[in-house]
Amino acid sequence: MPAALSSRLIYIAAMIVAGVAIGWLAAQNPSWQHAAITPAAWPLAVSLAIDVAIGQAAARGKAVPLTMTDRFVGVLGAGLIVTAFLAYNT
Repeated sequence: MPAALSSRLIYIAAMIVAGVAIGWLAAQNPSWQHAAITPAAWPLAVSLAIDVAIGQAAARGKAVPLTMTDRFVGVLGAGLIVTAFLAYNT
């Protein structure tokens, strides 16, 4: 599998898992919905951490940097998953 494809797949898969985890945890703790930063925005922090890790690997030549489209799809997808969990469980 090419490095570009694998780093993109790792990022997208990690964001989906993060969306499910954040959504499930936020649905179990309804008071988190009133936090200063709502759970639907938490995937941005996860995305930053994963993007930094992939960026470091890309700087060493072991991965290809993510494109803005990759980031958009990952964050939007995770945010929609969190929102779906919260909407379904309220």
